[in-house]
Amino acid sequence: MEVSLRVTKGDHGAVDDREIISYFDGRATFDITISNGRAWDVPKIIDMAYEFGYTFRFVYYGPGIQRLVFERDDGEHGRSRAWWSVAHYRQYGVWGRPQPRVSLPVHMGPRIDPLEAAKARYALGMLRNKAWGLRVSAILAALIAIAVWSFHDRVEVIIPILLVGVPFVLVGALTPWLPSKRLRRHQQTVETFELQQAVERGFIPPPSPHNED
Repeated sequence: MEVSLRVTKGDHGAVDDREIISYFDGRATFDITISNGRAWDVPKIIDMAYEFGYTFRFVYYGPGIQRLVFERDDGEHGRSRAWWSVAHYRQYGVWGRPQPRVSLPVHMGPRIDPLEAAKARYALGMLRNKAWGLRVSAILAALIAIAVWSFHDRVEVIIPILLVGVPFVLVGALTPWLPSKRLRRHQQTVETFELQQAVERGFIPPPSPHNED
C-alpha cells in the first residue's frame, strides 16, 4: 500500500500527521512516496513509524521522489510501542512518546535524540542500496572480463571493453570497504538508541557497567 506526499517546490507546510498515521494500522508492509522537496520530513516520518511499531527498511529513488519502505516490527518491544502510541493517539489526537520510566545510567552514554536515530536509519537504508548497486557493478565487471577473454585476439575490441571494464572491476573490488565505516557508525547509533529506549520504557533492566570487562 502506498501513500503519496507530493508538494510543489517552495511549499513549506508541515506534513499531515493524520495521513501518515493512518497507514500505521497493523499491515505487514507499506510504502510512502515523498517528493524530494519534502526531504526534511523523512526523519520525522521514520521516527513516527518507530513509535507506531514499524521499522524503516529501504529507500528507493525516482525522478524527483523517494520511496520509503516500512515493515511491521513484530518483536515484543515493537508491539509495546505500537500499543502505547495507538492508545495515546486515540485518546489525545496527537502522536508522542511516553515519559521515561527509568533514568539512563551514566555509563550508557549521552541520550541519543530520536531524530538522530531516525537519520541513522535513513542512512542505513541508503547504504544498503549503494552496496547493492556496487555488487551489481561487480557482476557486470565479471561479464566484461569474460568478453575480453573471448575477444583476446582482437585489439580493436579489447581496448574499448577494458576502458569500460576496469572502472567496474575497481568498484567491485572496493565494494566491501567503501561503506563499511559509515555503516558501523550508523548501526551503532541505532543499536544504542534502541537499548536506551528499552531501558527508559522499563522493557529491560539497565545493563551493568561491568558487562564489557
